[in-house]
Amino acid sequence: MAEDYPAEPVSEPKDQACLKVLVRAYRVTGRVQGVGFRWFTSRAAKGLGISGTVQNHPDGSVRVHARGALAVLDQLEATIARGPMAARVEAVERVGPPQTIKAEGFRIERA
Repeated sequence: MAEDYPAEPVSEPKDQACLKVLVRAYRVTGRVQGVGFRWFTSRAAKGLGISGTVQNHPDGSVRVHARGALAVLDQLEATIARGPMAARVEAVERVGPPQTIKAEGFRIERA
């Protein structure tokens, strides 16, 4: 499993410590194309406040690049492992190193 890659810290209110912001990349395999997987992932990531991208790849997998605090990245990983109802996720593999991720927003990219 690939390691997490550090990004710059996010400042929280003075009574809380700085949260460590990480970058992760995932390769998701199974029946994950043509079943709403990218939309499902985008909606989950936006709900968690994660920045990044999701994209279909020619080999039939889906790649997810995500930037956020450790706790929310763990939540996203668990969510994409379940996938939408029509999907059949066989594996969620952490890969690296991920691409550079813009600081704001999550978007679906075309293959």
